[in-house]
Amino acid sequence: MKNLEVKIFVAATLLLHLLDETDGNTKFKHKMRHHINGTITGLESLLEVSMDNNDVSLMITKSLISLEESINKELTEVIE
Repeated sequence: MKNLEVKIFVAATLLLHLLDETDGNTKFKHKMRHHINGTITGLESLLEVSMDNNDVSLMITKSLISLEESINKELTEVIE
């Protein structure tokens, strides 16, 4: 799969964003944050693309919007 590391990096960043939106500070949330940050840190050393630019930020934002729209659509179809 092309650019697999970048895709995993974006997915991990999306998971962190979703964790930030949850209420509270549970042990589960803390452990998830620790493991996701470890994944991101490990991937940063492997990536050939710089992850500190605006293009990556825009890609993450677009991915988050797309994911939320897709999940909301599926939930609406399941509930109706």
